[in-house]
Amino acid sequence: MRKIKAIVYGVGAMNAIITRMMLEKGVEIVGAISRSPEKVGKDLGELTGLGNSLGVAVSDDPAAVLSLGADIAVIAINSYMEEAQQQLRLCAEHGVNAVTLSEEAIYPWDTSPQITQELDSIAKRSGVTLTGSGHQDTYWVNMVRLLMGTAHRIESVTGQASWNVDDYGPEVAKDQQVGASREAFEQWLSSSSRPPTFGRNILDGLVASLGLTPISVTTATKPVITEQSLPAKSLGITVPAGAVAGFTDIDEIQTREGMRLTFEMTGRVYREGEADINHWRIEGEPALELDNGAVPTQITTCSQLVNRIPDVINAPPGFVTVEKLPLLSYRPLNLENYLS
Repeated sequence: MRKIKAIVYGVGAMNAIITRMMLEKGVEIVGAISRSPEKVGKDLGELTGLGNSLGVAVSDDPAAVLSLGADIAVIAINSYMEEAQQQLRLCAEHGVNAVTLSEEAIYPWDTSPQITQELDSIAKRSGVTLTGSGHQDTYWVNMVRLLMGTAHRIESVTGQASWNVDDYGPEVAKDQQVGASREAFEQWLSSSSRPPTFGRNILDGLVASLGLTPISVTTATKPVITEQSLPAKSLGITVPAGAVAGFTDIDEIQTREGMRLTFEMTGRVYREGEADINHWRIEGEPALELDNGAVPTQITTCSQLVNRIPDVINAPPGFVTVEKLPLLSYRPLNLENYLS
């Protein structure tokens, strides 16, 4: 039984953790891609802090690396389909399965339908699978679906979650408007180019998995203004008092069947001692509640993507979202043991 061959697409904070996890689960890393000039030509093992050379030099030529015959690419570069489509398209065109941490990719059929349909068609022609995974896979979609499955009747589902922007690198911190003035934030928020909220994709996935029909979708966004100066490690800056440390999105979908789903999600720079939360409440018969306490979101984001690798390779061709994959499982053995 041969090892799974993988490509690391994006060499930042998240793929550094994912690289270690894949190696510990028997994955053979055959290539690495980065657009950062300071990383190109360096060994992946050294860049990801493993303390030893892997014999894999980071390249800025995606086409060359994707031609190495890998089974899958793990992508950790950006958050939205508008940017993620380039990497996903290249993977599909080269016949390489791909799983991305792009938050919108968890269920992009409603927020970026044209991009998703195009990628789905390319992947089907190439016989590969494209998937979005990460922390939201289980904590915000499948764990919630399981909880809902224990109810007889549901009137509303309400989720609250927070995550530390500093855990995900400078690209995500910029997306969360960290360091912006209140005026600059309001200007960004009112612009027509504002990408979809992460919570919208979560709720879209839940609604689709239940076969419900949305009749209204609303989003409200408010900045998190820091009252005192706050270091933003991912950007190497100090956010001054009165500036933006991140923001909160509140998404709500009302369905024709009567169920209302709401998700309040905050991504911001944390103060010392703060931790991620994940809390869901279901009103109905019976009333149900899920609270995960302090959640290690950065690690679970990476571990869920790695555990998904066999599922992605085993899945039918196309853009396959996580609610259509098997429930996520712990992988005690090397990952090649779970290929069908």
